[in-house]
Amino acid sequence: MVDHPEPKLAGKRVLVVEDSYLVASSIAHMLEDMGCRVVGPYATVSDAMAAVDRGSFDAGVLDVNLGKESSEPVAAGLMQRGVPFFFVTGYLSPAMTNPKFASFARVHKPLTETMLADALVASLEGE
Repeated sequence: MVDHPEPKLAGKRVLVVEDSYLVASSIAHMLEDMGCRVVGPYATVSDAMAAVDRGSFDAGVLDVNLGKESSEPVAAGLMQRGVPFFFVTGYLSPAMTNPKFASFARVHKPLTETMLADALVASLEGE
């Protein structure tokens, strides 16, 4: 657990899309410990897309696979709005089929708070 919020992340609104309750809860708690404002988590593409359509975010954390769905539509929605994001995955091989997402970072589960913070800061800084 972080002793103090990460200054670069304090107050940032972060969309969390993850279908595993335990992983989603863990990610949300880590982000809150960093000083972020968590939006979600959402477990389905339809719920996440509704949030994307009605909200504004500073960044997104997207699980690659949401049950039988892919988070690609959510990623596309965030791209259209210019919102930086990165993927989290439990798989070693790339699960995305669309080459337009090849340049986005993938962080492998299990996530640590340091991994999550580093990926979030990098995505916000456009790295």
